[in-house]
Amino acid sequence: MAEKFRLGEALNRLEEIVESLEREELELEDALRLFDEGMELIRAAENELIESEGRIKQVLVDRRGRQRLADIDLDAEVGEE
Repeated sequence: MAEKFRLGEALNRLEEIVESLEREELELEDALRLFDEGMELIRAAENELIESEGRIKQVLVDRRGRQRLADIDLDAEVGEE
């Protein structure tokens, strides 16, 4: 995975892998290869999400007009949709 990691593309590929594995028409070696690829994609996606979470900051202005950085509560954002 030398090129830039793209989460959406990784998730699409994972979906393809799961569908292939569910069909049960694969030879064992092919199924293991797909499983390994899927696990690599999962690890890369998890790392990307952890890094992104660390970068997500929101600028807040306090009552005196000073700006400060604060972590965004991702759980609260999801619940509001």
